[in-house]
Amino acid sequence: MRCGPLGAPVAGTLRAVVAALARVVDRVVDPLRVGDGPNVFRLSPPDTHTTTLEGDTGWARRPPASLCCPRCGSEIRQSNPRDPIDCPRCVAEFESGEFPRLDLLYMECPVCRNRLRHGRRHPNAIRVPEWATCDRCRYHWEYRHTY
Repeated sequence: MRCGPLGAPVAGTLRAVVAALARVVDRVVDPLRVGDGPNVFRLSPPDTHTTTLEGDTGWARRPPASLCCPRCGSEIRQSNPRDPIDCPRCVAEFESGEFPRLDLLYMECPVCRNRLRHGRRHPNAIRVPEWATCDRCRYHWEYRHTY
């Protein structure tokens, strides 16, 4: 028995095709989702021009950094770029703005806690790292963009 263009057998087949297509799309998009809210996909800022999975831009979102204490040589961890820099072994204390004067040992990936590769593109103009990349999870941070 043949029905019209939107008869029961045709409509049922069409619903099955749409449902199958929706399942395929969900399987492709699912790994990119991180949760509810306005930022529902794990992608880096588009202006980093990398193949990263996650990323941040700006000094306020800088990854945690470990610095060398100029008084005793021990490691000082600064979790947030606005936090004061206090040595855990001696009495040395520095304001957050003194970061460029101290020796940076490494930066830590906020996603997987791996050490980040970091560098400066304009060493004569900017005294802080301008980028950092995680080789393990592909996180990428950029100081600023003026493209």
